[in-house]
Amino acid sequence: MRSWRKFLAPMDNYKCGSSNAGGLVYEVESNLTYAGFAEFPWTVAIFKTIFEEKEMLLEHIGGGSLIHPKFVLTAAHTVHKPERYIARLGEWNMRSEAEFFSSLDVGVEERIKHPEYRDICTPNYDIALLVLKRSVVYAGHIRPICLPSPKDLFDGQRCIATGWGVDFRTNKPANIMKRIELPVVPKSQCQLAYRLADNDNSFRLHCSSMCAGGEGADTCNKDGGSPLACSRDDGSYVLAGIVSWGLECGRKEAPGVYVDVAKFATWINDTIEEYEERNQA
Repeated sequence: MRSWRKFLAPMDNYKCGSSNAGGLVYEVESNLTYAGFAEFPWTVAIFKTIFEEKEMLLEHIGGGSLIHPKFVLTAAHTVHKPERYIARLGEWNMRSEAEFFSSLDVGVEERIKHPEYRDICTPNYDIALLVLKRSVVYAGHIRPICLPSPKDLFDGQRCIATGWGVDFRTNKPANIMKRIELPVVPKSQCQLAYRLADNDNSFRLHCSSMCAGGEGADTCNKDGGSPLACSRDDGSYVLAGIVSWGLECGRKEAPGVYVDVAKFATWINDTIEEYEERNQA
């Protein structure tokens, strides 16, 4: 098997985790509520296709992260029958089709969920790879994020969650990509917070999970699968977490629960390698 370091080498001359600080083309005055255009170019919007009276409609249901020209990483609970889903890359404003660089819709060929995932209300091992129907060509507004090493920890770091889920302050879906700064909360502190908030002394935070938030700002409904990205010393971003579940959106005493991506670095690497070996020409 290839090591994760070798596998995660940059492809197509684009360095992974490279953001466009402040965005491209457009200026957004938003006191950090919204991302700039292409500021976080790995963020993927996931849509479910719905047919009504012979017309195909797209319903936004969650998010994901581009990690490879052929693969998007998301939460396993977000996608079920892969043939019914579309990954949109390079999106920014859901209400506009006139952006300077067009977004790209790609169908999902296959969902590879973690073998230990169970579809319950507080899922564990809530991670899946979406195999795209065709490889993506990287561009300024469509680029991959780096994956962490298996031993990476982010406790205490302030990281950025992005997506188009419900804004908990207005209870309406976001049209422009949200940018939410959140502190990563140590697991022991998060577990205690949930025991107190939910009045459940038996609650145990699963080893496949991590927590972020607890200050009022939060991800929310239809953010499932979206990235929590943490910056490195060199300015690049690494995918620390994937939005998984939580209590009420924005509840201060209970941080949101995310997939701890570092725990799955080897599984991601091995799964992609096995897929590529199966599909070699």
